[in-house]
Amino acid sequence: DAEMTPQYYEARRSVANVASGSIDQGADWTKFFQGKLPQKVGTVLLLLALSRVGTYIPIDGVDRAAFAAQMNQGGMMSYVDTLSGGSISKLGIFSLGIVPFINSSIIFQLLSSAIPELQKLQKEEGLAGRRKFNQLQRYGALGFAVVQVIDGFRFDF
Repeated sequence: DAEMTPQYYEARRSVANVASGSIDQGADWTKFFQGKLPQKVGTVLLLLALSRVGTYIPIDGVDRAAFAAQMNQGGMMSYVDTLSGGSISKLGIFSLGIVPFINSSIIFQLLSSAIPELQKLQKEEGLAGRRKFNQLQRYGALGFAVVQVIDGFRFDF
């Protein structure tokens, strides 16, 4: 039987040890922290902290009172501010965050069900089609970001 290899028996022994509670209590954590996972988690946490700090660094050239009045009126920018967790109303350098990308992603997913060419690109053309679809999403995100920035800078001095 091909299933009865030494690796199979070793895996069964380790599962049995875990189930019976006879695990080595002196586990070496240094091996874990030398792996790739803690480095990746640390990188994500560092980038998250950097993006949060960037929302509090103010941008110049915007009339904050007029911008606040516009946000209090409601409308589309108020909705986008709500989606960004209120970072747009802070007028920081990273205020847009990932909102333009999320909006673009949602719209392209909806369009792919309505436009057969996008659906074919996404599902039937393999890796190259998915890359092209992702590239179109990124262009859409750039468009959303430009529109949001232009709308934000309507409140110049």
